[in-house]
Parts: sequence; structure tokens; C-alpha cells
Amino acid sequence: MLVAVFASSCNKYADDFKQINTKLDALAAQVAGVTTLSTDLASVKATLAALQASVAALPTTASITALGTSLASITTKIDAITTTLGAVATAGTATKAVVDQLKLDLAALAATVAANNTAMNTKLAALAATDVTESAQLTALIAANAALAVQITDIQTKIAAAAQTGAAGDALTALTIGGLQTMLNAQKVILDQLLANSNMYNGDVTITTGPELTFYAKKIAQLGIVNGNLIINTTLLSTKLDSVNFVVKNIGAVIGSQGGVRNSATITSTSTSTLLDLSRLVSVAGDYTVTGVDVNDSNLSSVGGNFLLTYDGPYTYPNLTSVGAGTGTGSLTLTRIVKSTTAPVKAGTTSISLPSVVVSGSVFDGTNAAGVLVYPNATSIVLSGGVTSLTAAVATQITLGATAYASGLIVSAPTAAAVVDLSAATSAAGAVSVTTGNGGTVKFANLASAAGGVTVNTGTSGTVDFSNLATAVGGISLTGPKTIVFPLLVSGALTSNATDVTLTVHDCVIAPVLAAVTKLTVGGLDVAGFNLANYNATLLTASIGAKSSSTVASVTSSTNAKLTSLTLAGPLVSAVVDNQTKLTTLSTSGVINSLTVNSCDIITGLTLAHTHLVGGTGSVLTVTSNPKLTSLTSSTDYPASITVTGNILLTSLNLSSYVTKLLAATGANTAITIDSNKLSGNYTNSVAITPTTPYVETTITSADLAKLKAFVATYPATGNPTITLAVDLDLVTLAGGTTTATLASRMNADAAHTVTPGGASFSFIFPNTVGITQAKEFTLVQ
Repeated sequence: MLVAVFASSCNKYADDFKQINTKLDALAAQVAGVTTLSTDLASVKATLAALQASVAALPTTASITALGTSLASITTKIDAITTTLGAVATAGTATKAVVDQLKLDLAALAATVAANNTAMNTKLAALAATDVTESAQLTALIAANAALAVQITDIQTKIAAAAQTGAAGDALTALTIGGLQTMLNAQKVILDQLLANSNMYNGDVTITTGPELTFYAKKIAQLGIVNGNLIINTTLLSTKLDSVNFVVKNIGAVIGSQGGVRNSATITSTSTSTLLDLSRLVSVAGDYTVTGVDVNDSNLSSVGGNFLLTYDGPYTYPNLTSVGAGTGTGSLTLTRIVKSTTAPVKAGTTSISLPSVVVSGSVFDGTNAAGVLVYPNATSIVLSGGVTSLTAAVATQITLGATAYASGLIVSAPTAAAVVDLSAATSAAGAVSVTTGNGGTVKFANLASAAGGVTVNTGTSGTVDFSNLATAVGGISLTGPKTIVFPLLVSGALTSNATDVTLTVHDCVIAPVLAAVTKLTVGGLDVAGFNLANYNATLLTASIGAKSSSTVASVTSSTNAKLTSLTLAGPLVSAVVDNQTKLTTLSTSGVINSLTVNSCDIITGLTLAHTHLVGGTGSVLTVTSNPKLTSLTSSTDYPASITVTGNILLTSLNLSSYVTKLLAATGANTAITIDSNKLSGNYTNSVAITPTTPYVETTITSADLAKLKAFVATYPATGNPTITLAVDLDLVTLAGGTTTATLASRMNADAAHTVTPGGASFSFIFPNTVGITQAKEFTLVQ
């Protein structure tokens, strides 16, 4: 859209606007009791104040005079509406007559807008004929004004409906004022556009000599828009820079084309003390070139062709949004200037800030191939895209705004603690490599996929942000950051020297390569055979969980020389904790259908908290050969196997979680093996029957075994499901104080069962080497 930039001051309508503002103040005072009306009036006043300021700076033209007449007409109508609304505020309601009058007033304003629209269409059609691209933009403006007319009609319809239904009061008043504000805003748009069109110079503008400067100084009223090429060179005008600025500061746009080539702007400046003032320049239809010294053109928003900058110091364009939009092939060249301490002394390209520009073509540094940029003296670089390789030896801040890196990216910022922000990127089909100095920060906050892989090196420490990365087909390699978190990364190879690694949902199908990890958190395991032995040399603590829907996940922790704490959270089909020499804490939760804890040298207690797999073959618990284990509490049910053996200090065993036998129809079997621990109990021998005394049954007193008694009793004596028992107590005290080594040996020595088996409810089976081997023997337990 054309941007109107105007040169001289015009106060023609100062008095008119002052009157409008005064009347609006009076109106606001009259209806102060109506909250919504007061708010809308204040908005109208602000709009008019802005309009007044704009018009005050404009030259007098026939178009301004016509619109001045229109504004005077609006002022008159506002006077009439002011009187009406004053009555509304006093009465608190609006009668049908009041509403009818408001309808008439709005109809008159609508007619005014329609007339202005017709005038504007005529002027815009003439201007549009000069340039095809601008024609499309102006057509859109015409359509917008037509939409305004529709809005006015809608307001009129609402007021008519209010009159018919009797609705009145503050809501109607606010609606009326809102309609007025909308129309006044539209008047300002029309005014700005007409004024811009009336301040256009047709032809090339060349300011390189004194006579040329004098000539264009007389044309200043026309220089809002240059419909031709613009050439400014201050080499011969070093003593007349103020006069040059007096002329060029009014240029807002370079438009049009000649012979099919869009008009360009070429600026050559030689003064460092007085910058050329192009602060109102917002658009150049073709190429734009600035050489020699920086100029004040920070409001530039679009360049239709190529954009070339060649001067010492920073390149800063905060409002530039497009380069090459007019041609589709426009390039951006930010010529690299290197620092020099000898004549001519140069600071070099000290910084680059083009945060919003979209370049249709390529980006150059003036020396290397497209997309390959080297700036040895820039401390800060902010670019939106077009970069494939960036080397900035002293940069502490680099921000690149590309949303994708199809061809990859290489960034080198070796300064200590440099920050490289690539958060705008959502995908990287090509390989991305970022290197910073020690302690650097690299941000990939919105990167979702890295098909080409990502390599980051921040020296000996640093920080990375991969908070949205989900897939990394090409893998991730990180050197430097000691703590890394991947909250969404599901799959992909990971290599890192981090000590603290969190993979919230990672499947670990490809096991991470973590040479220095001391703390590992995995939350989405979905692979059989994940072994923590891969991290044997360094791992201290680990927390491993599985994907919620996993049916294969299993984990083995084997011979981790330094592992002290392990947390397992299902659903895990199986978990094996084996041969751990330093493990002191093992915690479980979720579903772990099969758990084995074997040969863990110093663990003393296990209080488990996981459950069995519903729909599985039955739970499995194996706790064996843990020399310092003193207590064990189970947590699962439906056991297929319970094995507690070789724990030579185990004195407390709580298996009360087992209450439900396997289903008979499956033909399943439950095996319970408990021996070679340090479980104890009391034993009372049976008393054989005599002709004068009845038989007295054996009793086995054990709190540990009593917790299993009710469960064992649920199994039938014959048929499915079957139960196999091999249960022993390791230190059994016989009534009377004699201690035997095992329950098995005490049962073998129970003479009453041997000598007079006919008097017993059942007989022990000999030789008995493991104590209780039949379900009915559990009836002796109490």
C-alpha cells in the first residue's frame, strides 16, 4: 500500500479542528453520566486530534480543500447530534422522534462518505493506471471504503429497529457515537490517501550537485512519492547537508517502472557527522542501494528488487519486511566491512539487525557464495532467513528467523557464553551444526523435527533448548551442556556428554550414547532389552518408565559400578536388577509384570509399589542372593512365580499383596519358592495318639508365612490352577527352647508324624529337604 509522506506544514484547518474538539468536550461533559457514550466520545476526539495533526502538516491542494468542506459538514452534523444527545443524557432515554432524527443525521453522513468515495475512486483509478502493482493495492482500498458504506447502512438499520421496538437509552446512544467514530476514521483514511496521491513527482529525481539541489528544493511539495528513479550523492554537497535533508526527508516512496524495470533508489553518502534524513522512506519499487555512510532510513519496510548496503558500522532495519517481493528474485547483500586500525580506519560491520525481512532471493556478505556469511567484527546478528552458514568470531548474540532449514545450517560463534537463538525454526531437513564458546546457549525452542540431524558444541558447559523436538531421524549430538531435557522427543539417536539427561517420552529403541551421564530419566521406553549397563562407568541415579501403551518394554540394570538409586515405573513387561554393588534404593511403581532383584550387594530393604499386568500370564517376583537385604514387601497379585532365596539376612517377608489365584480355565500353575534366607519361626511337635490321649497336631508359628496362608488356601487340592510349593524357614525354635537349622529338618524330626501317621490328619513326605511342599501343610501355619 502506498505510504504518504508529506513535506510542508499546513494549518488551514486548525481552527476547524479546535472547534470540533471544543464541541466534543462539551458533549462529553453533557453526557458524563452515560459511561459507554463518554468512552466512545473520547475515542472520537482522539481520532480527530490525530487527523488534525496529520492535516496540519500537509500542503494545500484542491483535494484537501474538498475534504475540508466535507469535514466542515461533519462538524455541523456533530453539532446537531450533540444537541440531540444532550437531550438524551438529560432524559435518560431516547424517544422515537429522537431516534428518527439520529437516522436522518446518519443518512446525511452516509451521503458525505459516498461522495468522498466517488471522488477518491476517480483519483485512485487515475493513479492505478500508472503502476499495475499499486493498482491492486488501491482497488483493495476502494473495496474497504465500500465496506464502510455497508457498515453505515447496518448502523442505520439497527437504529430503525430500535425505533420500532422502543429500545432506547445508553445502548442506542453508544451505537450512534460508535457509527460516527467509524465514519470519521474512514474520512481520515480517505484524506491520507488523497493527500499522498497529490504529492507525487513524476520522473527521476537526481540530487548530486548544487543546481540539482536548488531545483528539487522548489519541488518539495511534490516529493512525497517519486514516480521514477531516485539518485542521491552527497560527495559534492558536503557543505549543504542540511539543505539536502530539507528536501529528501519528505520522500516516502519510490514507485513505478520504466521499460519494465522497477524504479530504484541509489544513495551515496559521505558524511558521518550529519546523516542523510530518509526517515519517511518506507517503500522502494525496485533496487535500493546505500553506500559510503549509513543514512537515517530505519522506517523502510519494503524493497521490490535487490537491496545492497556497503558502509562501516551497524546495519539496522527494524521495520524492513520484504526484499524482492516485486521481482521474486531480489537479493539482500550486507557487505562485510572488516575492522582496520590503519587508514582508512574502520570499525567494521559491528552489528546486523534485520529481524523481520523476507528475502525472495539470496542473502550475501559481498564476498562469499549465497547464504554463506562471515562477519568477524559483528557482536550481534539478527536475520530472519536466507542463511546456510554464518561465522561471527566475536558475536555474543545470534538470532536467525528462518522457520525451516531444508539445506542445513552451520553457525560458528566461538565467543564465550554466546547465545544462538534458532527458535523460529520448526523443521530441519538438512544438517544443522552450531558451535559456541564455553558456556554458550543454543535455542531450538520450536524445532519439531530434525531429519537432517543436529550437532551442538558449546565447549565445556552450556545450555540447549529442545523443548518441542519430537523426531530426530538424523540424530542429535550434543557436546558441552551438562543438563539436557527432551520433553517431547520420541525417537532418534542421541549422543551427549551431559551428566543429567531427561528423555520424557523417548522410546530408546536406539539406546542413547551418554558417556558421562550420572542421572538418567527415561519416560517412554518401548523396547525389549534396554540395558543400563551401557552407562556402567558413570551412572549414579536412574529413573526408567515406559510408554503407556508398550507391550514389550523391558529394562535390565546390570553391573553398574556406581549406581546408587534406581526407580522403575511401568508399564514394563520385565525388569531385571542384577549384580549392583552400590545400589541402596530401588523404587517401583506402575505396572511391572516381572521383577528380578539379584546379587545387589548392599541394598537392605525392598518395599515394592508396582502392580501386575492385567491380561498377562501372571506376575513374577524373583528376589535372590542379596546379601544385605533384611526386609521385603511385595505389591503384586495373580502370581505365576514367587522366588525368594539366598538372601542370608532377610528376616522380614511380607507377601500379603497376593490374594488372587490364577484362573483355572487357563491351566496355569503358581510356583512359590522360599528358602536359604534368615526367616524364623516357632515349631511345636505333634503328639502321637494313644489309647487314652488324642492326637495333637503340629503347629508352625511364622508371621511371614501366615501372610501367605489364606492365599495358598484358595488353590484346589486337585485340578487347575495348580500350586507348587518349596517353602522353608531358616531358623526354627522348637517348643522347649531347642533351635533347629531349618523348618525342613524340624519337620523330618517330628516323630509323631512318622511313628503314628494314622493318627495324623496327614503325613510329611520324606525325605523333606525344603519344608512345606504341599498346600495342606500351610494349614499348620499360624
